[in-house]
Amino acid sequence: MDNGGCKGIMSEVVIENLTKRFGNNVVLDHINLTIGPKEFFVLLGPSGSGKTTLLRLIAGLEDVTEGSIYIGGKKVNDMQSKDRDVAMVFQNYALYPHFSVYDNIALPLKVRKFTKDEQKQRVKEISEILHIGELLEKKPRQLSGGQQQRVALARALVRNPSIFLLDEPLSNLDAKLRVEARTFLKNLQKELGVTTIFVTHDQSEAMAMATKIAVLNRGIIKQVADPYELYTKPSDTFTAGFVGSPAMNMIPGKIVKDGNTWKFTSNDFTINLEGMKFNSEAGVIMGVRPEHVVISTEGLSGNVSTVEPLGSVTYLEVKIGNTDIMIQYTGLAKIEANSAIKINFALDKLLFYDKETEKLINY
Repeated sequence: MDNGGCKGIMSEVVIENLTKRFGNNVVLDHINLTIGPKEFFVLLGPSGSGKTTLLRLIAGLEDVTEGSIYIGGKKVNDMQSKDRDVAMVFQNYALYPHFSVYDNIALPLKVRKFTKDEQKQRVKEISEILHIGELLEKKPRQLSGGQQQRVALARALVRNPSIFLLDEPLSNLDAKLRVEARTFLKNLQKELGVTTIFVTHDQSEAMAMATKIAVLNRGIIKQVADPYELYTKPSDTFTAGFVGSPAMNMIPGKIVKDGNTWKFTSNDFTINLEGMKFNSEAGVIMGVRPEHVVISTEGLSGNVSTVEPLGSVTYLEVKIGNTDIMIQYTGLAKIEANSAIKINFALDKLLFYDKETEKLINY
């Protein structure tokens, strides 16, 4: 499919000090982002974080309160949505039920006065890419959820937009189809080279699809990083707890120095931090992923409170005093609830967050 002089490849989105208020409610607070050409950029956050509002501001469906939005180097604050050369797919696919699939896809081309031959050619091309050529004469009600999703994607992509905006487009699909759809979307985006901004609350979806992720909470960007960095070095306690399933263990305590050795001590246990150096003693929150908690013959003594065997992995919740620690064990663990267990932490995987600022401490 022709990319219209590669305009999709060369487009970037730059957001400067963007603020959005509804009355006295600040929905987005001084957002700064650069989304590069060809990126699959994901806006990730819980409900109410402002991610959909940000997408609608980029699309021109909401007015900017303060700040600027640039698309392809052009400021678009006062530009109407139809003139921004963006295409958007919503959570509900918004297909016209009385139109055929062909007419639904061709509609943006008709509005832009493409000839019938041009419409036919472009619909044919995008239908082949999305594997829906055999559905063109059907009505939306005759399609499955996955087929409706592909028709909505085809309608958005048929005119070769510079920017592709997706607002929770997989949320109406069942679990198996969602996994298939995210793989399909990722490959499609790579093939077409269209700068894509994708909104989701599902961190697994974000990690699987994105080249880069922005984590939002309460209208503020917490971290922008690629999936690997976001998972291994979340910059604050919110991101650390939000990204990863099961969630990272977050254990409050203190970093203290005992002679030449630094230690982490909580209300329920103390561990030596061999090889680590800190600037000063401090109140901290220690973060450790469930897969970095190791079952061993020596270590901290605990009691297994819950066992969740899932085949390829087993999740164990272990209680040490009043501290609950989640463990991810590869394979089926032959461990029963209420049994005694010993654990250790992979020291090189531990993260420490300042108790006051909740920011990652470098050591």
